[in-house]
Order: sequence, then structure tokens, then C-alpha cells
Amino acid sequence: MDGTLVDTEEVWWLSVAHVAQDLGHELTDADLPEVLGRPVAHTAAHLQRVIGGEISEDALAAALQREFTVRVESRVEPRPGAVELLDELRRHGIRTALVTASPRSVAEIVLSALGLTHFAVTVTADDTEHSKPAPDPYLAAAHALGVRPSACVAVEDTPTGVASAEAAGCRVLAVPSMAPVPPAPGRTVLDSLKQAGLPLLRSLVADTATGPYFLTGSLTTRNARVGERFRAGIAGLLRGAGPDAVTFAAEHGADWAEVTPDGTVHGTPRTAGTAEITVIATDSAGGRARLGVRIPVVGADDPLVRELKVMSWNLWFGGTKVDDHRDKQLRILLDADVDLVGIQENHFTAAEELAAALGWDYHQAGQNLAVLSRYPIEARHGSPDPGFYGGTGVTVRLDTRTDTGLPHEVVLWSTHLNYTPYGPYDACFDGLTAAELADREASSGRLAQMHDMLDAMAGQLADRDTTPVLLLGDFNAPSHLDWTEATAPLHGGRGAVPWPVTRAAEAAGLRDSYRTIHADPLRHPGFTWSPIHDAHEDGSGRPEPQDRIDFVLYAGAALMPRTSAAYVTGANNLFPDVAANDWPSDHAAVLTSFDLVTR
Repeated sequence: MDGTLVDTEEVWWLSVAHVAQDLGHELTDADLPEVLGRPVAHTAAHLQRVIGGEISEDALAAALQREFTVRVESRVEPRPGAVELLDELRRHGIRTALVTASPRSVAEIVLSALGLTHFAVTVTADDTEHSKPAPDPYLAAAHALGVRPSACVAVEDTPTGVASAEAAGCRVLAVPSMAPVPPAPGRTVLDSLKQAGLPLLRSLVADTATGPYFLTGSLTTRNARVGERFRAGIAGLLRGAGPDAVTFAAEHGADWAEVTPDGTVHGTPRTAGTAEITVIATDSAGGRARLGVRIPVVGADDPLVRELKVMSWNLWFGGTKVDDHRDKQLRILLDADVDLVGIQENHFTAAEELAAALGWDYHQAGQNLAVLSRYPIEARHGSPDPGFYGGTGVTVRLDTRTDTGLPHEVVLWSTHLNYTPYGPYDACFDGLTAAELADREASSGRLAQMHDMLDAMAGQLADRDTTPVLLLGDFNAPSHLDWTEATAPLHGGRGAVPWPVTRAAEAAGLRDSYRTIHADPLRHPGFTWSPIHDAHEDGSGRPEPQDRIDFVLYAGAALMPRTSAAYVTGANNLFPDVAANDWPSDHAAVLTSFDLVTR
């Protein structure tokens, strides 16, 4: 951003010079590598070293950011050709990411001052553990864009930024601002972005269209424990080469972890902490792809799982309405770092294919319902084929140890209830009374389906304080917790409605994780229907009622919700122009993180 998109490298230099001068230090060319392209914290640490005295790095960083912010707000101009290049990329549907060593607060000031809305992704100094010249920011950007780094062109202006981009595997277009950048293999140097354009950018990555690449730059595995054998498969995340032509190996990382040629990470950890290993995949033509693997390792006597991330997700015909839907689903699951997924609209094969790529367990009941699990599935509940609507359940083993004080198993059900007649349409379009809405709910079959499922879960719900219970799903019905007098403006002017499906679940002892965290439905509506429908599909032009019809419900004293959100990622068009969407569904998912606590 600084010096590439906008002419702020000089502003940053002047800001640092002003703060340094007030403390008795005059900047020289010797300071250039520690100032240009560096995050605030790095430059503050440099000044603290050269100036000494009692002033802390934190105080210096705050002074630098204050000075820079004041100067940027009064003087920010795009570099020649920058806006024109961004406009050209947008016209041709090329998604871009902003990667900056500045903090997010500064990035937002700059973008606001320029009025730019070009970027699908923004990665700032606040978003990665290591900033430039480490590869982390560019790896994060490529991952968020859903492409391999070698297929990206990084536009940079400093040696520090160039080093970061090249370490990540990006091709580089350098347009130096204050410090020179020499040409090098895989790097093009121009005097101005006026000389750049889409044909040039495409030419820089023309020879990277083939070859192996991972769907993500890094991933976190399930937990491991000191002294216990661990294994995880990563081969299913490689693309661009046939499996027979690829060999996997460990490039560097934890000394206890090995990688077999078929892409299995395994070993026995010796110390607690987060183990990191870089896996390299090499094809028969010499093409290479790298994947960072993080393995959380707990102590020998510690519970294996203390936190559980749970997602309910209607995939929408398995995701098939969106291009590259399976790979997009995988990236979403990896980004969310989720442990358990209740799937609706599995579309015959989604869970099986996702599980194969992730190296996870799965359970499928009929064509529509499924469960994905990072941890082993120990038992399956309910009918093996409940029909399109209904429910299916599993017991997941979280830990082989039963003496840790935390639950070693959890029960999870995934459900999909009948979609018609749809209550919000009856209420908002047809103006039915509360009594009439209750009759319509009865005619829909949803309440009977919920009671059938609660009957099947009765024994598990009775034992919930020993083994926690989760019910995830697309209920196709609103919550009685959401339709109140206060929320009437959100629901076509209708006030309180005692929707029976969620009331039945509540009466059985199930709690709504989203409403536990977000108690005010007016401030936090949490709509899951629908991120891509703003108008009703009948062509009438009527606004589509927005509502929360997807849920993560829970029961058991050992589950404590910590966060919960209606989850949608990426850049997405409205229906029907959805083929290029990043989010391959017409529902938002519900993502809830639970802490496991002592029973």
C-alpha cells in the first residue's frame, strides 16, 4: 500500500524523521532498511535501539502512528497509474488483495481517503504473526483469494516488500519509491505503474498455470498429545497433479513429525505446544508446492480437546450452483478451523468427498443429511435413510482418556426440516395471525419432524451432563426468540410469534448457542436466510424476508458457548448471478465455538 498504491513512503519517512528528531536522532540512509516497508513495531524497535533512553518501544510506536495518521489524513495521493490499474483489474473480474505492513487503522484511513473499494481481501500488520519481510502476509492473502501464491503478481515498492512476496512464492512487479529494487529472476522492475496493465500481469504468471498447488497455504490439524501416536493426511488438498506423479516430504519443522511419500504426517510428539512443519509436494516435472502444517500438542496428562468449533451448513444442492464448489467448501472449512459440521443438502456425495480431502471421518444418512468430524465417529444414530427431511446422529470420540474431567465424547445430530409452507412468507406476505401461523406450522410437518427427532434423542438428552448433545440444522422455521415486539421492523411489522419448532427444542432442554451469545435479536438478528436473496424469486419485486432459520443448539453442563456467528465469507453476487461466488451456498452457516468445561 505505502509507496505502491499511494504516495505515503515519503510521508512515513518524514513521520519517522520528525519523531526521531524530537528525540535527538537524525535519520540517514543507514536507517532506510529499518524504516521503509517495515511495520510500525519494527521501526519503533529500531529507534529505541539507536536512541536509547527511557522511552519504550510501545511509546515510540504510538508516537509514530499518531504522526503518520495526522500526515496521511492531510496528504494522501494515489501513485501514478495505480487507480487506473485497479480499475482495469476490476473490469476484467480479477480479484485483488491489499497487503500492507501498516496496521489496519492506517489502512482504513488511506482507503477511506481515496474512496477505494477495489479489494476483495485486506491483510494488514494486525492479521499475521509475522509481517514483511516474512512470507506470512502474502501467504495469507493468496489463501484468502483461494489461489496458489505462484499464480499471483505482487506489486511492491521496497526491498522488504519484495522479499516478503518472493518468499511466499509470488511473482513480483516492483515499482521502487525511495529505495532501489534491482531486477531478478521472477521479478520485473518498472519506473511507474503507468507502464503496467493486465496483459503484462498475465504474462508474469503465464508459466505458472500448471503444476501442483495446495488449496491453502497453511492448515491446523486436530490436536495431538505428548507421548501418543499422531497422524494426519494432507494429500487430498493438493491440486494440479495426479497422485502418482507427486512425492510428499518434510522440508523443515518439528523433528518428531515425519511425512510419508503419500502425504501422511505422523509421529509422536515429545513436548507440548504448537508444532509446525512445512510439507513440500514435488511432481514428476519438478514442480513444487508447499503447505504449512500446525499441530496443536497438549501435555501428556491434559485433556485432548478443550474447545470445540461446530458448524451447521446447508450446502445448497451440495454447492453445485457455484463454480469450483468443492474446493471452495474445503477452503471455507479450513479457514474456519472447524471440528464438527452438520450438513444439509449433502447432494449424495459432498460429505464423502470433503472427508476424503480433509482426512476426516464422516457419516451420511440418505442423500441429504451428513456429518463431518475431525475426530473419530464412534457410533451412528437414527435411520440410515431418513428420507430427504429428518435427522441423523453420531457419537464422536474427542479423547481416548476418560479421567481428564472433560467429556471424552459428544453426540451430534444434523437435521433438515420441510421447507413449505414457509412461515415468514405467511407472516410477511399474507399477513396471517399468530393462530393461523401455528396451524400452518402444523400442516408443514416441521413440528412433527422435530418431535420425532427429540424422541430419538431422548435418552441422550437425559444423559447430557455426562455426554453433551448438539442439534444442528436448517429448520426452515424462525425462532420464537427472534420474533418479538421489539423486532417487528425486521419482520414486516409483525411482532411476537411463538414459533413452535424452536419452542419444542427448548422444552426438551436444548439451548440456542447464537442467542446465548447474542441475547438481543434487534441488535444481532443473525440472519442465515439469505446472503444471496434480497428479492423474492417470484419476480414480484417484493423484498425477500430475511430470517434466522439455521441453528446450533446444545445441551449439557460441559458445553459453554464462547462465540457464535452467522458465517459467510468472500465476495458474492446476488441470485441468480452466483456461479462465481466465493460462498457456495444460499444459506449462511452457523459457526459456534464451545469451551469444554468440568462437568
